[in-house]
Amino acid sequence: MSPPPVPIRREIVLGRNSTVWRRLATHPALAGTSFTAIGHDDLSGFDFSPHDRVWVFSYSRVPAENHAMLARLGAAGVAEIAYLSSSSAIVTRRTRCWEYPRVKQQAEDEALALPNGKVLTVGLMHADAAELPAGDNIATSYDMLADFMRSPAWTDGDGRRRHLFRIEPRPYRTGLERALARLYGAALDACGAQ
Repeated sequence: MSPPPVPIRREIVLGRNSTVWRRLATHPALAGTSFTAIGHDDLSGFDFSPHDRVWVFSYSRVPAENHAMLARLGAAGVAEIAYLSSSSAIVTRRTRCWEYPRVKQQAEDEALALPNGKVLTVGLMHADAAELPAGDNIATSYDMLADFMRSPAWTDGDGRRRHLFRIEPRPYRTGLERALARLYGAALDACGAQ
C-alpha cells in the first residue's frame, strides 16, 4: 500500500521570466491563489519544502542543464514536480530531426523517472484562437492552463500526465495558402518526417 499523498501547501513556478508565466501571473483564474515564481538562477539557493508543488516552466536547449535542474528538484524532496512540456515532443516518436522537441522529450522522460515527477503537455499557447496560424493547430488557451493550475487533475499516463490541448482549426486566407500547406505536408510525408 502506497503512502497517502503529501498535501500541497505551496505552489512554486520555476520560470519566472518565461512568456507563459508572465501571461498567467495576472490571469483572473489564478486570482486569490498564491504562486511563488522563481528564476532558474534562484534554484540552487531556494528553500524548498516537502509540501511544495513545483511547476517547471524553465527550459534550456542544453539537455545537461535540464537534467541538472530536474535532479536538483528531485533532491529537494518536493511533493510534486510538474514539468511543462510541448505537444511538439510527440513528433519524436516518428523522427528525431528537430532539436526543440527532442530536448523536450528527453526532459519529459527525466521528469517521469522521478518518483514525484509529472508531465503537463500543452500546445501552442494563446489568449484568443484568432492569434493562431492558419490550419489545424494543437493549441492550449491561457484560460485552460490557468484553470488546470488552480485545480490540477492528472488523468493520463497512470495519473502522471495530462495532455492539455485541443485542435483549433483556423481558416486559410487564400486558396494558394491552403495549397502550399498541403504541398508542404506531402513533402514531409515523402521524406518520412511527419
